[in-house]
Amino acid sequence: MPRVRNCFFNIVILSLIAAGQTWSAPSEPTELAVYAGAVVSDNPVYDSVAIVEFPFSVNRDQFEFYRPDSTDSHLYSRIFAQVVLLDNNGYAVDSAQTIFSVRVNSAEEAAQPGYRIFNRLALPIRPGSYSARVTVIDVASKTTGDYFLEKIIVPVIEKIRINIGGVCLAYQMKYVGDDTTQAAARLTKSGFSMLVNPVSIFSIDDTVAYVYGEIYNLSLETGGDQRYLLTLTVLDAAGDVFRSYGSRVSDKPGSTAVIKETMDISGWPVGGYTVQLIASDLATTEADTSLTAINVVSPEEILATAAYARRAVSAYDSLTVKDKVNMVSYVLTPEQKGTMSSLNDSAKVVYLNRLWSTEVIHPRSGRAVHRDEMVQWYKYCNLRFSSGEGMTDGWMTDRGRIYLTYGPWGERDEFQAPMVGNPYEVWYYHEVKEGTIFIFEDWTGNDDYRLVHSNAFGEVYSKDWQDKINQGFIEFFD
Repeated sequence: MPRVRNCFFNIVILSLIAAGQTWSAPSEPTELAVYAGAVVSDNPVYDSVAIVEFPFSVNRDQFEFYRPDSTDSHLYSRIFAQVVLLDNNGYAVDSAQTIFSVRVNSAEEAAQPGYRIFNRLALPIRPGSYSARVTVIDVASKTTGDYFLEKIIVPVIEKIRINIGGVCLAYQMKYVGDDTTQAAARLTKSGFSMLVNPVSIFSIDDTVAYVYGEIYNLSLETGGDQRYLLTLTVLDAAGDVFRSYGSRVSDKPGSTAVIKETMDISGWPVGGYTVQLIASDLATTEADTSLTAINVVSPEEILATAAYARRAVSAYDSLTVKDKVNMVSYVLTPEQKGTMSSLNDSAKVVYLNRLWSTEVIHPRSGRAVHRDEMVQWYKYCNLRFSSGEGMTDGWMTDRGRIYLTYGPWGERDEFQAPMVGNPYEVWYYHEVKEGTIFIFEDWTGNDDYRLVHSNAFGEVYSKDWQDKINQGFIEFFD
């Protein structure tokens, strides 16, 4: 039986306007519409890492174009793009950036709807589970948009048996070889110029979809069969064969081969499908299978699907209902907590969505709190301050409460082996009401830190600790 691997990771069904298809974007967008995906190329030539590409596209008519030089009649837009890679705990572990220009002949051309700008970012990533955020900024107008990729799996790098990787779907693909004058180098891979569809969603008006991929670890043993077999099939939502594009036998160009297939998708009904690639090494009889989701939507569904997906792809939506409620425990007023306690889970989600749709002011710290910022704080508390094996109770501790109330500290001192007394930590917030301090003491020596002193209103106050501060035992004010 062939081994099944998912090589392209789609997070949600997000409509993508096909190249050349027109639609009306807001005349004054407040947020750029960004569409992004992740393509994992686990080529063993890179040894212990995979190259993960983040193809993305944006609407050209959302950008501001200007003439930088009076001698040049063209208009230009400058675009900054960044991908930030996050581990399972929400920590940023790597990033990549690019800045590039787009040129048009006139303001009328720049404003034409239906034209898309394509680019990609890439990172070398070790095997594991990650998430990522792709952010795009119009340098001139400072308008920003982003796309959150919730789950990216980088498999352990195979070096022995046949393996398919780097699978993606594209609007356009043509062979240009080493000649990059016909296409931007950033859109060329293995000699092919591609406009990758970041989210693998096509319109019923599209007629062709291109499939790109790579086959690794083909056997080149002397005397063995120097050919491989590739089969392309499309499955429907029930897993039955919808279209069979047959099989072909090809000579091995080396230990790695490029997959480049064309699918006629004209007349496909609206719905979700799976592109199945099976590569078989005729020398070893081993095979690998890749499954890639592809969705077809009607033009009428495009904007509605996009609106849904933009709400869905965020770090906040990766939380359970329980986590969403726990996260706001120190943000809600007593009246809001009373209302929440009377709601079922579905109603709680609606209530919290309404709460976060407005500016949330923390009642204790007085600062405005951003929802995604609070998500990162919440995950950090559970990772750093939890005592249970599930790492889920850190938000309930004294340190978790202060962190979720005031945010990350400005400075932090840690005293693990004081001459007298228990280990303790001192957190400094120099910007909060002209200086606020929190002291946590490990009462049992088992990482059981409790708040023992603060000069913040409403928090525990200790004269003994304040005397130590006054005597210079703890330096607070610089």
